[in-house]
Amino acid sequence: MLVKCKGCPIKFEEKGNKKFHSPKCKKNYENSLRSAPKDKTRKVAKSTTKPPSELHSGSTPICPDRLNETAAGYWHKISPTVIERGHLNVLSEDAFAELCDLFSRLCDINKAIDETNRSLLQIDDKWDAKNGMETQSFKESALSDIKRKYSKLFLDYQKQFYLIPLSNRGNFGLEDKEEVDPHDAFLGMSGK
Repeated sequence: MLVKCKGCPIKFEEKGNKKFHSPKCKKNYENSLRSAPKDKTRKVAKSTTKPPSELHSGSTPICPDRLNETAAGYWHKISPTVIERGHLNVLSEDAFAELCDLFSRLCDINKAIDETNRSLLQIDDKWDAKNGMETQSFKESALSDIKRKYSKLFLDYQKQFYLIPLSNRGNFGLEDKEEVDPHDAFLGMSGK
């Protein structure tokens, strides 16, 4: 007897209590049951997409809605300067949104570290079976590891938008040459 597979429209010969023609169909069917049910009463909004030429023609980047309050605050604080310098435009607004999100995450991590009053190092106890002794060493805590990784990413993003003092030298009219102290020549520290 031919039976329709529950996971796809293929008909197969029924053997025993088999409801699927392959394990792949069974898995696909089970996964479809796990997903959220589709709301049939929800109205589908009509697409109001504009042609690419009208989307951002000369407009300034806008703070995305997906950013939380802290990240949006950072966006509104820093973006005017970055836009004025020409480093933030429509092409780089997603990267700048990521920078703002990283700032928010770092604030959350710092808050968690301050609230827990824990050290950023943890004692790692290990038992040495050969010697029959317990050894203790220090290792980096999970919060410290996350903070270090996010801080590195945050600084990398800041460099891309010229938000670090060293990268600002040309933006504020500072020259790359440092002033020569007249006493350096006297002390033999002129570097020549």
